[in-house]
Parts: sequence; C-alpha cells; structure tokens
Amino acid sequence: MTIPVKSTLAAACLLAASSVHANSDIPTSPRDQIVVTAKGGQAWNEALHTAHIFTLEDIESAQVADIPELLAAISGVNVIESGGRGSATSVFVRGVSGSQTIVLIDGVRVGSATLGEAALNSYPIEAIERIEVLKGPFSGIYGADAVGGVIQIFTKKGGDGLGSVSAAFGSHSLQEYDASFNGGGQGYSFHVAAHSEDTDGIDRTSILTGGNDDIDSFEEQAISVGGQLAIGENTVAKLSVLGTDNAVEFDDTFGNDGGRYTETKTLSTAFAIESNLSASLRWSTTLGLNEDEAETFSSFPSLFETSRESLGTELSWSENANFVVTLGADYYQEEIDSTNTYDLTERDNAGVYGQVKLTGSRTGLVASLRYDDNSAYETNTNGSIAGSFNLTDDVRLVASYGTAFVAPSFNYLYFPGFGNPDILPEESASTELSLVGEHRNLNWRVSAYQTEIENLFSFDSNTFLAANIGEAELEGIEAELGTSVADWQLKLNLDLLSATNKDTDVELDGRAEQNFAATASRRFDKLEARFDLRAQRGLYDRSGTELPSYGLFDIGVVYQLNDQLRVSAKVENALDKDYTLNLVNSVDRYNTEGRTARISVRYSF
Repeated sequence: MTIPVKSTLAAACLLAASSVHANSDIPTSPRDQIVVTAKGGQAWNEALHTAHIFTLEDIESAQVADIPELLAAISGVNVIESGGRGSATSVFVRGVSGSQTIVLIDGVRVGSATLGEAALNSYPIEAIERIEVLKGPFSGIYGADAVGGVIQIFTKKGGDGLGSVSAAFGSHSLQEYDASFNGGGQGYSFHVAAHSEDTDGIDRTSILTGGNDDIDSFEEQAISVGGQLAIGENTVAKLSVLGTDNAVEFDDTFGNDGGRYTETKTLSTAFAIESNLSASLRWSTTLGLNEDEAETFSSFPSLFETSRESLGTELSWSENANFVVTLGADYYQEEIDSTNTYDLTERDNAGVYGQVKLTGSRTGLVASLRYDDNSAYETNTNGSIAGSFNLTDDVRLVASYGTAFVAPSFNYLYFPGFGNPDILPEESASTELSLVGEHRNLNWRVSAYQTEIENLFSFDSNTFLAANIGEAELEGIEAELGTSVADWQLKLNLDLLSATNKDTDVELDGRAEQNFAATASRRFDKLEARFDLRAQRGLYDRSGTELPSYGLFDIGVVYQLNDQLRVSAKVENALDKDYTLNLVNSVDRYNTEGRTARISVRYSF
C-alpha cells in the first residue's frame, strides 16, 4: 500500500479547522494531564512524544470488557482476537507486534519470557485507575522491546468513599461481580478489590468436526491490593499487588475432540519509595516481582512459567520546570520453567540510562540514552531525541528520531529443536514528524512516522532453527481531533499504515491499512449517552489473504440515580455485523461476536 501523504495531510488540516475531536485520550482540556511514563513529568501539552492517556473516567465511560478493547480506540493500534472473550489476542502498535512493545504495571515489566509478550486481556479493567500509552521508540529509557512504545497500567490505590459492590449481566450468560473497599487517614490510603467473571462465550472457530462445534467458555478471578503511606513530609511508600487466574476453552485447529482449555495465572507486585530530597532533587526506587504461568490441558499438555524480579532506581534534578535531568539504573532477572527442556532457563539484564529535558518559551528538547548488558545476548546502546517549535501560540511542530531493539525470547533462543542461541536482537530506527494544535475548544494532532526493523525473528527452512531473516518497513499517518459542540464531546481519529516485509514486498499480517474511529458523548443531568463507531479495511491474514472491511457501532448509557447508585448499559456491534479478524486456515476462521448487550449496577458506600 502506498500512503497518499499530501492528500491525507490536506484532509487532516481541513478537519482541524472544523469542530471535531479524536480520542478519549485527547481530552478537550488536556493541560493538566501529566505523562508519567515519559519521565521528567511531561505535561500532555508539552510532551515531545505521542502520548495517550485514559483516566478512570475515560475507562468507566467506555464500558469495555478488557484492556485491548480500550486500546483499540487509539489511532495506530490494531487488536486481533482469535475467537472472542479471553482468546489469544494480539495488540499491534504502529504496525509492531506485542513482543515489540513494553507493558508495565505500576512501573514493573510484565509478560511471558518464553512467548516474549504480555497477555493484556489477562488484567481486569476493574482494577485499573489509569493507562498511559507512549508511541515510538523508547529503548533509550526502558531498554529491550520498546520499538512500538510503552503501555503502562496504573492500578487503584485508594479513592473516594469506603468502597463499592457491583454486578453485571449480559449476552452469552455473562456474569460479573466486583467488590472493593477503600480506607485511609492522615498520610495513608489503601484499596482492596476482588473481581469474578464467567461467560459461556462463543464457539471460537468455525471448525465443526472433532467436537469443535461447542461453545467455549471463559472465567476469571482477580484480586488487587494497593496503598500508599507518607513517611515524613517528603517521602511516600507505595505498594500494589495484582493477581489474576483465568481459564479459557479453545477449539483444536486440527479437528481433534473437545475439552481443551488453558489456565493463565499472573502476579504483579510493585513496592516503591519516592522522595523529594530537596526542592530540586527527586529520588525513587522500585522493587518488582512478576510471575506468569500458562498451563494447557489437552491431548498435548504444556506448562510455561516465568518469574521476573526487578530493581530500579532513579534520580531527577530540575533547576526549574524548564530544565530536568534524569539518571537511572535498573536490573532484572528472568527465570523460566516448562514441561519442555530448555538449554538455559535463566538470564539477567542490567541497564543505565539518562535523559535531559529542556523547555523554552517557544521550543522544547528531550534526549535520552541507555546502555544494556544482557547475559543472553550481550550489550545494546540506544537513544532518542525529540524537539518542538511553537509555530503560533496554539500550534506546535514536533520532530523525533530514535533507535530501539527487541530481545529474543527464551523460545527463540533455547526452545528444543527450534531455538538458536546465536540469534541477534531485532533492531529498529524510527522518525516522526507531528503538528499539534491546542485551541480554546479544539485539540488536534497529525503525525507521520517511519520505522525500519532489521534482524527480524523468523524460521530458517534450511536449518529448521530460529534465525534473523528479513527486514520490515512501517510507514503511517495518524490524525486525531477533538472538540465540544452543543454539549456533545466529539472525538475522531484516522490512521493509514503501510507495513511490509522489505525482502518479499508482502504486507505484514494483523495490521489494517486503514482505521477510523469516532465517539460522540453527552451528559444530560444524571444520564450520559455515548456512541462509538469503528471501521477498518486492508487487514491481511498471515496467509496473505485480505479480509473484508467492516464497521462496528456501539451504544452505551450511564445513569447516576444518586450519589450511591449507578446503572450502566451497553450494546456492542449494535448492527450485528458479521466480520473476520483472523483465519485458522484456508477454509475455517476464528469467529467474532455478533450483537451483544451488557447491563451493570454499582452501589458505592
């Protein structure tokens, strides 16, 4: 696909002059939003990297089932499910896969070290207070796997009131129950919550033989604990624990008989101390533990476990808000266990990094550099630089360049009969140019980016081992706009993407060439109404088959009866569109859900 850059930019500029808005992550008045993940406490309206923020209000208004569904509203993000709720789900950010994007929970890296990525649909949306998404190369700060960007999840650590209880019911015999309790006093607060979900689900594939014509259920339980304690006037200690246990049934793509399911357990723990050592010096340290276990019960049972322990410390000095220097170091050790026999089961990584941020009256500059030393694949040095210039009081020009790398997973390195200990990390270089506008009642952004990735992980048909074969080129344009018209919050985004294998000139699968999303919401006293539209075309399956384009329309309402009682309802795919995101083979496909409905009641006390 060739992207029509000139016509797209012209259309985006015309849209910018009209009264339309982009994403829930581009609020109408974003100046008070601070992008924590970008380091240095960058305000949204000063950030030199493309940032998206979902607040608790955004999350509750969206009424989504999981994190991937929430992220699908962001320009440049493709979400590919393999058969409904709980199924294997891939999240692509600007054309790069989940293994090329870092996921953090309260500052702690999470995910499977064998698979090489995090299962974002394993973390209950009810436990989350905020999500930040940074797009672009961030290996200059966070190290391995930050080609596409960083997704950071912030869990709840306290709130207004003593707590709440809620229940939800919906299509496919869906039942959800949640309970939370908040407490606190002078200098401390805490939050404890439990979540349970059960649904009969849908038949995950169109395969009807071998007992595969049954529906495939999903169930999940989770518990989260969070809190913070002030130690003196300048220091605070924070603790968060999020544990999940879910089971998902699946069809056998070979048509063997049914009764198969995978149970996934995750645990993320973060303990942090943050201290203002002086008016200009801030120090923080974070101790983390992440565990990820996936066990499959079928005629071919398997077990994959990951345990990751981490420690990071950071020092930030600022003469004033316009000059910030950040220095940091971190270390993590990964250990795996499996029913398969790996040649090595442990590795560790040590990294040091620095960042400088300068902000002038009309200009801005941020530069970062990081050095990593890993016991499995030696050393890597990466960095990025971004600058901005205010063309007017309301319009900024932002340009950036950065490098990043992806660490080979344990499967690529050591899986029996496939792994190659000599495989090299994937390496990337990215450039981006953006125009950002912030007006009294209108915010907009137009970005053009290019990423080239070398040493792609692949399979060598000659040696039957993992190898670095091929290069990929990703080019895209994103346009996001937002405003308020007659009390309606209007949000709009459009993105175009060309993702190709440079050696074969074939489109990469799972990345749609064109995505469009729009949201309109309004409050009527105690009632909030919301309408969402998403459309997609140019999506290719891994076989190279182009899948039919489609559009989905959702309707949601929230009614706040009083300070304690709230009722929410949502109809997804209201027009009952039949669409396909993924193929099993040339004959069968992974099924998607038709029209579904959900209603929930929450009582706060």
